[in-house]
Amino acid sequence: MLTAVPMPAAPSDGRPRVSVVIPLYNKEGQIARAIASVQAQTFQDFEIVVIDDGSKDGGPALVAAMSDARIRLYRQPNGGVSVARNRGVELARADVVAFLDGDDAWYPDHLERLWQLRADFPGTLAWAMNYHVVALDGTLTPGVSVVTEPRVVLTPENFFRIARHGTPVFSSAVAVDRDALRRVGGFPAGVRLGEDLDTWIRLLFSGPIAFDARPGAFYHADGDDRALVRNPPPARYVFFDTDEAWMRAHPEATQVAQDIEAFHDFFRLAHAHHQIKWGDKAAGREVLKSCRTGAFAAERDRLMRMSLLPQPLYRALGRLLASLRGRAPAAQASRS
Repeated sequence: MLTAVPMPAAPSDGRPRVSVVIPLYNKEGQIARAIASVQAQTFQDFEIVVIDDGSKDGGPALVAAMSDARIRLYRQPNGGVSVARNRGVELARADVVAFLDGDDAWYPDHLERLWQLRADFPGTLAWAMNYHVVALDGTLTPGVSVVTEPRVVLTPENFFRIARHGTPVFSSAVAVDRDALRRVGGFPAGVRLGEDLDTWIRLLFSGPIAFDARPGAFYHADGDDRALVRNPPPARYVFFDTDEAWMRAHPEATQVAQDIEAFHDFFRLAHAHHQIKWGDKAAGREVLKSCRTGAFAAERDRLMRMSLLPQPLYRALGRLLASLRGRAPAAQASRS
C-alpha cells in the first residue's frame, strides 16, 4: 500500500506542481486513453499541456472537446516530436515536467511514485519509472528486467550496462527538472529516431537520474503512425556523437567506454537487420562486421548466417529474431 507522499507547499502563485507534456501527432485512436490515465492519477496537482504537431486526424478535436480546465491544447505546424516536446516544456507552468506520448498510458500511481522518488533522491535531475511493453495481444513485458534493486541512481557507470537490455529512461515514464532539461538544450530538432535517448543521455552526463524498477507506465504497440514504422533504423543515431564526445572528454573511463560501445552495437544490429531484410544484404553484413564488442555476438553471428539466405526466406524466418528485438533499446528510440 502506498504511504502518504510528502508534499512541499504549493507554489504561491497557484502554479501546479507537475506539468504533463503530451506531444500529439495522428493518435486519434489512443489520445483519449493517454489523457484518461493522467486524469485518473492519485497525485492530482498537475496540468496537461498537449502540443498538436500538425495532426491530420481527429485527435486534436477529441482533446479540445474534453471538459477539464487543467488541459491546455496548442497547435503548431508539423515540426517533429522534439519541437513539440520543447514547446511543451516552454509552455509548462511547473518546475517539474513529466512526459507522456499520445499512444501510451500510466498506472494510476505513476505521478505519485515519481514525486516520492524526487523527494527521496535530492540532487537528481530526473526521475524515471520502469514500464510495461504492451503487445498487440495484451501481453505485458517489463521494459527493464535486469535491475534487481528496487531503486537505483543512474550514472554513466551503470546506465549503459542496463540500457543494453532496455533503456531505463523512457520518455513516457520520466519526469525532469525543467531548468536542468533547458541547460542541456532540450530535445534535438529534426531528429526522427533516437532524439529522446540523446536527450536523456545528455542529461545523464550532466547529473544523476533516479530510477524505480517498478512499472509506472505502459508502452503500447498499437499506436497510430508510429515513428519506427515510418522511419527505418539509421546506421548511426544522434546519441552516438553525444556518447563519443563524452568518451573523448573522459579517456580514463575505460569501462564506461566499453559499455557504451556494447550499447551502440545493439543499434548497429538493428540497422543491419533492416538492411538485410529490406535493403542491401552486403551493406548489412558490413554493418555486422563493424560491431566492436562481443555483447551481442550470438545475435550478430545468427544475422550473418541468415544474411546468406534469399531475402524472401529471411523475412519468412524473421520470428527467429524476436529475442533480439525484445531486448528493446531500439524499440524505445522514438515514438512521434
